[in-house]
Amino acid sequence: MRYVAAYMLAVMGGIENPSVDDLKRIIGSVGIDSDNEKINLVISKLKGKNIEELVLKSQGLLASVCGGSESTCNQTGTPQVKEVSREDKEKPNDKDDGNDSDGSDGSDVSFGLLFD
Repeated sequence: MRYVAAYMLAVMGGIENPSVDDLKRIIGSVGIDSDNEKINLVISKLKGKNIEELVLKSQGLLASVCGGSESTCNQTGTPQVKEVSREDKEKPNDKDDGNDSDGSDGSDVSFGLLFD
């Protein structure tokens, strides 16, 4: 998400087509290291698209998920987001050493339906 936010900040700052260096500079300004692969992914997905239109389009997607109480969600007819506890998650395999095998730094680069 930090990469999308940096891209949006660059566009709002007047850079029509932000570069890798532009995003690295924005992300680095708050003391965070950046990943070129993720930056390139964001740039490739957003290049040539109108950010304001994408935000407006995605607001409808966010509005369709209820984050309130069960009674509120039932009244509005929207699905409720289910909280998942550690016990609900899959049990780790026997070889799990506590490290993430995917090498993820915990940041999310999934775009879901936003850019389809």
